[in-house]
Amino acid sequence: MKMYQRVAEYLRKPRLTNGFIVQYLKWRDTKTKNNKFIVFRPNGGSIIQTNLCNEYYTLIDFIGAVNDIETIDNDVSTIVDYIKNNPYTNDTGLIQIVGAIPAPVTTEEDRLVYRLLVSCKFG
Repeated sequence: MKMYQRVAEYLRKPRLTNGFIVQYLKWRDTKTKNNKFIVFRPNGGSIIQTNLCNEYYTLIDFIGAVNDIETIDNDVSTIVDYIKNNPYTNDTGLIQIVGAIPAPVTTEEDRLVYRLLVSCKFG
């Protein structure tokens, strides 16, 4: 299993992805205004070497429903708190948020989008 899929599973187990359409690698809009999305994709890392701990970056995009700013903002805060309080797993190693919560951007449809970067030290 790829690391970005492991991160998705790490958040799925405690039901933190409930209510989201989970996608991998890129966002594919369903054109349904009340859908919200969470997209997992790889984003580089350290040099990968045998028998050493490696660092893998995963980008997580949170795309809110149209005109629903508060819900997606609360969802992101909940997930950040979960990662902060549960940083060690067998599947991801040490998982941490890189750079805290960034400023959100807005799409043309008025969806709020957050992009979190997580680091997994694994191996």
